[in-house]
Amino acid sequence: MNAHDLVKDQRTLDARCRAWRELGVFAFDTEFIRDNTYDAALCLVQVGAGGEVVLIDPTDDLDLGVFWELVCDENITTIIHAGKEDFELCLRATGRPPRNVFDVQIAAGFVGYSYPLSLSRLVDQVLHRRVAKGQTLTDWARRPLTAEQIRYAIDDVTHLCAVYEKLSARLKRRRRLSWVAEEFRRFEDAHFYAPPAPERVAKLKGTKRLDGLGLVVIGVLIEWRHRWARERNRPIRALMRDDVLVEIARRRPKRAADLAVLRGFPQSRNSKVVKELLTVIEQACQTPKSEWPEPHRPREESPMTKATLDILSAVTRALCYEHGVSHDLLGGARRLRELLDYHRNNNTERPALLTGWREKFAGRRLIALLEGRSEVHLSGWPRDTRLEIVTHAEAPQDGEAES
Repeated sequence: MNAHDLVKDQRTLDARCRAWRELGVFAFDTEFIRDNTYDAALCLVQVGAGGEVVLIDPTDDLDLGVFWELVCDENITTIIHAGKEDFELCLRATGRPPRNVFDVQIAAGFVGYSYPLSLSRLVDQVLHRRVAKGQTLTDWARRPLTAEQIRYAIDDVTHLCAVYEKLSARLKRRRRLSWVAEEFRRFEDAHFYAPPAPERVAKLKGTKRLDGLGLVVIGVLIEWRHRWARERNRPIRALMRDDVLVEIARRRPKRAADLAVLRGFPQSRNSKVVKELLTVIEQACQTPKSEWPEPHRPREESPMTKATLDILSAVTRALCYEHGVSHDLLGGARRLRELLDYHRNNNTERPALLTGWREKFAGRRLIALLEGRSEVHLSGWPRDTRLEIVTHAEAPQDGEAES
């Protein structure tokens, strides 16, 4: 394939999409740049279907609506690798999230592979083939595309259908198709791409040191920064870094001079921005104290609570290793703490480890341990080490992990 194989006219794109709709399954990837804009600038779409790869050039003023309709069709299987950012493009273009997704990176974690795996490593481990690398920092907006860019773009989707078929067969043998389907459904939730403000606040480094009013201010500042970046079509962090945002929330400045002393905030010389920022902070500070979020408080865990967490962590890791499920997909210490809080009636929201496939695979076993209905046996150290959960009852436990 060469540069002349690019789809650059609407008639050809429409015909291709009709053919992919008839197939009922296709793989795709995108190349985009978000260095200088608020929204990612889509530069290339690669589609693999029916044993061939087609490259779509969206820079030629194509209407990609007909393609995104395929991604949103619940009757068509869309194969992707680490697809969140690709699906954000779909949501932005159509206002709808994708449907009937199969993400090979997630699926691999349910049949013995690590999660997350890069595409090159996944193809190597599943198909024993090498794919082109080295174009991740290339300028995809520049035309014409180089031969190296085209080869890289083709390799990004050439093997996805074959990986999909291999992983699907293994999932079916292990009876885990419903497990991966549960994970894939998160792509169909529009909130997955734009989490609520409290979640965004929690992800910012340094927010755990803020008091209640500081948390109010940082929440408002996050929304303000998004609006500011969107209006100017600039990357969010290029306008104001996260650490600067947190520091402003901590200090809650009232005068322009208070902002001028901050390092890493060149916009302090922009009187319009400073005025707007000070107004936003002043309004946030008028929030009644009764509406302030609870500030973060370090957990005071007893030595036995820590020991219990260590035991549960060892059990989940052993289960994942024995049954070929990625521990990173199951979840780590945070989910174990949620389970303990729920079991101690400290949290009324049912934890992730007691919902869906996680409950069937591990959650019920962990509850049985906590309630003394089973115990952990370690044997075979060091050459044939096994960590087994032995249930006191003779009958097998409901929802036993599948092999």
